[in-house]
Amino acid sequence: MPKITVLLPVYNSDKYIRESIDSIIAQSFTDWDMLILNEYGSSEVCTSIVKEYESKDSRIKVIQNTKRLGLAESLNLGIREARGEYIARMDADDISKKDRFQKQVDFLDRHPNIAVVGSYQHHFGEDIDWVHAPATDPQQCKSNVIFFCDLCHSTLMLRRSVFEKNALYYDNTYLAEDFELWSRVIDFGDIANIPEILGEYRVGEDNITLEKKSKLHLESGKIVAKTLKRTIGLELSEDESALFNNWKNDYFEIKDYKKKKESYILLSNTLRKIYGKNQEIGFFDDDALLRSIRAKWSWARGGEPFNRMVDVVGGIESIFRTRYPNPYINRFYYFWKENKGIKAKLKKICKKIKELF
Repeated sequence: MPKITVLLPVYNSDKYIRESIDSIIAQSFTDWDMLILNEYGSSEVCTSIVKEYESKDSRIKVIQNTKRLGLAESLNLGIREARGEYIARMDADDISKKDRFQKQVDFLDRHPNIAVVGSYQHHFGEDIDWVHAPATDPQQCKSNVIFFCDLCHSTLMLRRSVFEKNALYYDNTYLAEDFELWSRVIDFGDIANIPEILGEYRVGEDNITLEKKSKLHLESGKIVAKTLKRTIGLELSEDESALFNNWKNDYFEIKDYKKKKESYILLSNTLRKIYGKNQEIGFFDDDALLRSIRAKWSWARGGEPFNRMVDVVGGIESIFRTRYPNPYINRFYYFWKENKGIKAKLKKICKKIKELF
């Protein structure tokens, strides 16, 4: 039995699939097998490439879908077929650093409470160069997953026993099947991230369409509401749930001052309710939850990055007393700070303008 089973879903992935598989073959930790989940209808070129790897390396097996399953069900098939103690996620256009598996196996072996471990991830591509650095502490990861999916999917390693024992599978009724799954994982185990870049994420021409972004935006608030009801027994109204749609900042788009003020009041009151209910239940760590609430408020009110974690001194009311610079200026400041290179910045600005019109 291998220590790790790698799940690699592919569909018309011939352009970069070799780089992805080669980065797994090059791992310093060699006790793994790989299930390549080749989607029904995938191109002949892509199928030929993965079959070639299967014939050359006995650790690699191609599972050919006989009907269109979609990403979620392909991954569920892989989880059920996996034999490894741990399951490593990988995407067909991403790259794993050579020591990724060794570091994640060592971490999971030392921390039996961890169900999922990820890492920082470098985003690269044409005029793209930045690092996604999610929270690392398990308590912070747990409270963050209330509001947003701050995990780098193709860096994740899962403890298979936790997923099988608790029937933790992807739900194909959600577009954000990963966010929805991690929101359930926290009932059964902890999530952590290693504070090192162990993966490379390719940002290319297959970007999410505006239509899909809009659907993901509307779905995200429903996932937040579902998580709060399940974990601390707090049921949000439809209006409250919509406050947590997080693929774009709706608050910045409200032009009417009175309506914007009302939205901020409703958000602050809802965040207070979440904090108060958790104090009764105690599901989330108090300090971690305060940091998550502050991050949500500062994103909505001040244009800060959604995952900027800052310690809260003075209790929850201190969060809402914070004065922010003009939110558009603040937002631009973080955009300029986190994106490298003038050319890349200008290209992103032009892309946003095109999306608006």
